[in-house]
Amino acid sequence: MNARGTPRLRGALAVMAAVALLFTLSAALAPERAVAAPVLVSQGKPATASSAEGPFTAPNAVDGNPATRWSSQFTDDQWIRIDLGTSTAVGQVVLNWEAAYA
Repeated sequence: MNARGTPRLRGALAVMAAVALLFTLSAALAPERAVAAPVLVSQGKPATASSAEGPFTAPNAVDGNPATRWSSQFTDDQWIRIDLGTSTAVGQVVLNWEAAYA
């Protein structure tokens, strides 16, 4: 065998290099997959709660304004209900607690 290898080996290496280049280029040129922005399905929907502390009523929980909030009375078994209007798939629920209780 000479220093450059056999023709068969060189051919196999050339094919492997071409395949590797093809995969690299296809990955680099592939369009980015679009990721849908999260949808706030509760925003503006009717909200009711078991109680409210002062001005912190249930509709504040779904008004889209992070400066407002719902706060219940300071007793156990408090709840909030958001009527989405129709059966809706929910992939995530995010709760933002008031700073004093976070």
